[in-house]
Parts: sequence; structure tokens; C-alpha cells
Amino acid sequence: MYKSLMAHSLSRPLGAPPQSSTTVRHDPVNCPDIDSGQLLQRPDKRVIGLIKHMGSQANPKQKRVLCMNKVDLVEKKKDLLKVAEQFKDLPGYERYFMISGLKGSGVKDLTQYLMEQAVKRPWDEDPLAMSEEVMKSISLEVVRERLLDHVHQEIPYGIQHHLVDWKELRDGSLRIEQHFITHKMSQRKILVGKNGSKIGRIGIEANEELRSIFKRNVHLILQVRVK
Repeated sequence: MYKSLMAHSLSRPLGAPPQSSTTVRHDPVNCPDIDSGQLLQRPDKRVIGLIKHMGSQANPKQKRVLCMNKVDLVEKKKDLLKVAEQFKDLPGYERYFMISGLKGSGVKDLTQYLMEQAVKRPWDEDPLAMSEEVMKSISLEVVRERLLDHVHQEIPYGIQHHLVDWKELRDGSLRIEQHFITHKMSQRKILVGKNGSKIGRIGIEANEELRSIFKRNVHLILQVRVK
């Protein structure tokens, strides 16, 4: 849990290098997430120490709340109170929330609080429209899911999956070309299947799903190449 908290408290976007600060200074609310069940089974003083440290760092533009998650895994109420007692009266935290992400209990209160704290401003983009980058990511994910459906445990290690071409045609349809790169001819045979049956089925199913998601015709081209 300690490593998980450290990872989630770093002030950086996904993919960016770590920074020294352990607070999210660009957000109006900092909400550390505590795994109640795990903390009860394997108490770790470093977790409490880290939570105290995060709460002690001055940031007048940011509110801090503590979220104790997975309370559904704690069978006895007295045990849950035992966990909560460890974080009682910690400086720097405005509120405490006990929630179960799986069961949904307490989530409504947390969501309402976060909505109340959210900074109102105009949308950077149309909230009802997908950006092209999002659509590209979706196309890759859909094809990857269909691949796993059909290849299962046969999928070769080290396979690379790339979006090679993306083009909107005059009639409004999309031409999408993706390549799978393997390192051996035997791996290619697994992906292609007999007479191209496997990659063909993957393409047909993915094409239908993308057409349903994007609400337009899609021309999906899949190729398997040996590097």
C-alpha cells in the first residue's frame, strides 16, 4: 500500500518523469485513497507517516480530504473504526470519506463533495464530441480486445501493435490501418490463422464495433508483418 500511495500522490501527468513533491498542486482537491482492508490485515506505519506528511505541506489553494476505500472488505464495524482511529485528527485534512468503490456505498457523498469543489470554466473541447486522438486510441483498444478474444494464450510475446494510417474519406467514413509486428514467421502464422481466417475474423468483429462506436462507416485494414 505504501508504494501505491507514493505512486498516486506524485504531482505529474501520466508518462512524465517524477517530481520531488508528493502533492497534486494543480488540483483544487487532494484526495489520498486508503485501502482499508489491506491496512487492517497488514498495518504499515509508513502509510500513516506519508498521509501526515502530505497533510502538513502548505498549499492554501488546495483542500485535502482522506478517502478510506474498500470498506466492504472489513467485515466487523469495530475493525473499520479501528482503521479510522489511526487517521483521526490528522492535520491538514478537511473531511474523511468511507467508501466502497465496488459496492458504491459512500461514493455519492464523495462525488457530491468533489463536484462542489470543482472549478467552473468553459470546456476546452465539445464535451459531446470525440477528439481524433481519443478515436485513435479507441480503435487500437478495440482491435487489441478482439485479438485477445481469438488468440487467447497463443498470443506471442513481444508482439507490437501500431496505428499506421488514419484518414477521413470524402463520404465521412474512416480508413484505419493497423499493423501487428512479430519477430518470427511462426508467430505470424498464429495471428493470421489458416488462409487468413483468424486475422480476418478479428478485423470483421473490430470493424463492426468501431462502426457502432463512431456512428459512421469504417474501413479497417489489419496486417501482420515479420520484422
